[in-house]
Amino acid sequence: MTFILITGSIMTISIFLIYRLCHFFGIEMKWTSLALCAVMALLVNGLAITMSPFLDKGHYLRLGILVVTAAAVVTFFNERMLRREEAIAGGCTVLHTEALPPEDQPAPPPEDTILEARRKTAPADLAEKPAAESPEKAAPTEATPAAPAKQAAQKAIAEAEEAARIIAQKAEAKAKAEEEAKAKAKAEKAAKLEAKRKAQEEAARKKAEEQAKAAAAAKAKAEAEEKAKAEAAAKAKAQAEEKARKKAEAAARKEAQERKLAEKRRAHEQELKAELSAMDSLDALLDFAYEAKDAQPKDAIFAYHEAIDRYSDDDYTPFLVIELGNLYKEQANYSGAIATYKKALDIPIIAQNDAMCQEFTKNIHYLGTVQDILAKHAALSTPFPQIPGNIMQEIEDEFQAHKGSAK
Repeated sequence: MTFILITGSIMTISIFLIYRLCHFFGIEMKWTSLALCAVMALLVNGLAITMSPFLDKGHYLRLGILVVTAAAVVTFFNERMLRREEAIAGGCTVLHTEALPPEDQPAPPPEDTILEARRKTAPADLAEKPAAESPEKAAPTEATPAAPAKQAAQKAIAEAEEAARIIAQKAEAKAKAEEEAKAKAKAEKAAKLEAKRKAQEEAARKKAEEQAKAAAAAKAKAEAEEKAKAEAAAKAKAQAEEKARKKAEAAARKEAQERKLAEKRRAHEQELKAELSAMDSLDALLDFAYEAKDAQPKDAIFAYHEAIDRYSDDDYTPFLVIELGNLYKEQANYSGAIATYKKALDIPIIAQNDAMCQEFTKNIHYLGTVQDILAKHAALSTPFPQIPGNIMQEIEDEFQAHKGSAK
């Protein structure tokens, strides 16, 4: 109850103050409009409470719509009241906003009515003519009783004719205006259609030009790409042919050099064999091999082979095989070392010694492990003394892991 009293008092005071302020600033405002504003405020407040318990965007949007709608209703009502008051003050019974539109207003009297009025006044005109022809018969001081009626009829006819003329002029002007409006609308429509057609034609032309340009650009690009591909293919082919030619030339040169070196080596071996044949003792062969070991390792290898073949039954032969294997290892010729040990197993003095056979067999397996590990590391051309420590450790681990199977 207290809330209602306080709210009502505040609204009453607010309405009074707003009304005074509006009149002070020359703003026309009705008491009923202010009362309606208060009612709308209460209505908006009540609806705002019941709409949603949360102040989200949707709540503010609905509240704004309610406020704008209430303001529009109050403004329309106040404007309506002010116009009605002005109409009453001006002696009008209908507001200008309530007047009928031109098409709903009653039509003017037709021309048949005007002609009928003319026919009714025609006898009066005929009666007037004899009186005018014999003025001497009439008393100069007496007034004709039909004169006022005649004047009224003439006036009515004149007014009717004037009204008919005005109506005809208005109808003609209206018809002319309608025809002009129709012609103008038709011309505007035709102009719009023509402009639209031209715009469509221009757009189609531009689109066709763009498509033609795009097609030409695509064709030029494709031709350029095809030309570039052809040039690249030709260049690659030429490079490949040049590379193949150079490779073939290099291979031919290498083959020729190898053939030349082989011929030279065979000639040298023939000379070396003749020189070694002249040596009649194992010590002489070993001395020659020792001297050629550093400068001409291949000559030393040839000398060891000659010594092993010539003195295969000598007790020193196993040591010659070991020296030859070590020499092969220093030259990174692990296959030659393996072949040397395998061939040595067929020598009678070695084949009859089991311990020596086991040692040579172990060397064969060890050199095979060395060869496999170096091949895995792509270092097969590395001489045995130059093998890195990590690879050497890997060789030892691998050999120890397969030592049992080697036996």
